[in-house]
Amino acid sequence: MRLEHLEVALRPRAGWEALDLGFQMGRKWWRPIWSVWLALYLPAAAIALLLFSKPLHAVLALWWLKPLFDRAVLHVASRAVFGEPPGVRAALAAARDWLHPGLLAALTLYRFDLARSFALPVWQLEKQTGVAGQRRRRALGGRMRGYAVWLTVVCVHLEWVAMFALYALMRMLEPSISELGPDQAEPEQLAFWEAFGGWTLSDALYYFAAVCLIEPFYVSAGFSLYLNRRAILEGWDIELQLRRLEERLRLGARAACLVLATALIAGPAIVGPTPAHAAERSAQEEIVAVLESPEFSQYREITGWRYLGEERRKQRRWNPFWANLGWLFGAVAQHALWIFAAVALLLALFYLPRFIPEPRLRAEAYRPPAALFGLELAPQSLPADVAGSAARLAQEGRPREALSLLYRGALSALVHRHHVALAAGHTEADCMRAAHGALTPTAFGYFAELVRVWQSAAYAARTPEAALLQSLCEGWRDHFSPQAPS
Repeated sequence: MRLEHLEVALRPRAGWEALDLGFQMGRKWWRPIWSVWLALYLPAAAIALLLFSKPLHAVLALWWLKPLFDRAVLHVASRAVFGEPPGVRAALAAARDWLHPGLLAALTLYRFDLARSFALPVWQLEKQTGVAGQRRRRALGGRMRGYAVWLTVVCVHLEWVAMFALYALMRMLEPSISELGPDQAEPEQLAFWEAFGGWTLSDALYYFAAVCLIEPFYVSAGFSLYLNRRAILEGWDIELQLRRLEERLRLGARAACLVLATALIAGPAIVGPTPAHAAERSAQEEIVAVLESPEFSQYREITGWRYLGEERRKQRRWNPFWANLGWLFGAVAQHALWIFAAVALLLALFYLPRFIPEPRLRAEAYRPPAALFGLELAPQSLPADVAGSAARLAQEGRPREALSLLYRGALSALVHRHHVALAAGHTEADCMRAAHGALTPTAFGYFAELVRVWQSAAYAARTPEAALLQSLCEGWRDHFSPQAPS
C-alpha cells in the first residue's frame, strides 16, 4: 500500500464527515464505478426477469445478490483511491481476486448485517475471514460501526424515495384520463385493481434504476469509513507527514553535500559554515512546521471516577451550613418524588378503564344488507332465471333495466352465496375489492366488466351495445347462477 499515492486528503475525520467523503469519492470516480456496476447489474437483472415468471421474484433475487455486485464497486474504488482506477475489462478480469474470500458468508450468514459496507473491505481487501476476521472487524468497528448502520438505514430509505420518484415522474409523463377516450380510461383502473398486491414489470424496472443510483454511493461511503478508521488507528496522516519530511530532508542533504563538495573543490576561500547551518536550519524549520500542523495539535480530555480511600474522605470536612442545606434539599426532593409517584399511580388507575376495551362474549353475526345503491339484494326479490329475464328486457329495448337486474343478481350472489361482507356504505370500487378474493379470476373479470358497463349506463347514460349486453347475460349464468361452480 503506497500511502504517498493517495488521491484523497487523509486525516482523522468524524463519522458523518467520513461518509460525506465517501459520497464525494463516488462522484469523482463515477465513470469507472458505474461502468463496472452497470456491466454486471444490468445483464443480471435481464437474466433474472427472464428466469422468474413474477417480477417480484426477480427483484428479491437481485436484492439478495447485492453483496456480489458491491465487491466489484469496492475493487474499483480501492484502486481509484491510489490513482489507478481500472476499466471494465480489467475489473472483470480480476474477478477471481475480488470474489473471494467471504462471498458465501456475505450471502448467507452476514446478509442482514447492517454494517456490511464497513466490513466488506476486511474480507475483500485484507483477505481476513473466520476468527481473525471477526477480531479485525471488532477492532475497526469500535467507533465507526454505528455510522455504518445508519448509512445502511439511510440508503435503504433513499432507494425507496428514488423508486417512488421515478414512478411519480413516469405517471406525470403519461396522458391524463381526460385526454383519453371514454373507452380507454376505465379499463386501466380495472387493470390496476387486478394487479393490486403484485409487482409489475415497470415496478421492477423502477427498483433496478433506484438500486443503480444509490448502491455505488453506499459502497463508496462504507469504504471511506474503513479508510478513516484505519487512518485513526494506524496514524496514516502522521506517517505521510514523516515520509514527506524525510523526502525533503533527503533532498536538502543532497543539496548540502553537493554545495560542500563544490566548495572543497573550488578552494578554501569559498568554504564557510553557510551550507551546513542552512541544512540544519531547514531541518529544524521542517520539524517545527510538522509539529504545528493540525494532526499534532489534537488533544483529548478524559474524566472519570477514582477512589481516594477512606482516610482521604474523612479528611475532607464540609461547612455545617452547606451540609445542612444539602440534607434539606435531599429530604425535600425525596418527599416530592414520593408524592409525584402517588399522584401518577392515582391518575393511571383513574384513566386505565378508558383504554381497556369492553369484553365481548361473542361476535355479532354478519347480517347482509337489504339493499345497496338502492338495489334490493334479497334472493326472493329476484326472478328464478336472472339471466333469461335480463335478456328479455334487453330484447324489449330496456338495456338499463337489464343491466340493473344483472348487477343486482351478482351482488345478491356475492352476499348470500359467496359470503362476501358488504355494507350499506360500500361503493362499486369497495365491492370489487371485497370480491377479488372470493371469486375465481374468470368470474372476477366478468364482474369487473359488468361493473364498468353498469357505471357507464347508470352515471354517464351510455347505452351498451346489444352484443355486449347479450354476452353479459350469458356470462352471468356461467358465473353467478345457482348452478355455476363456486
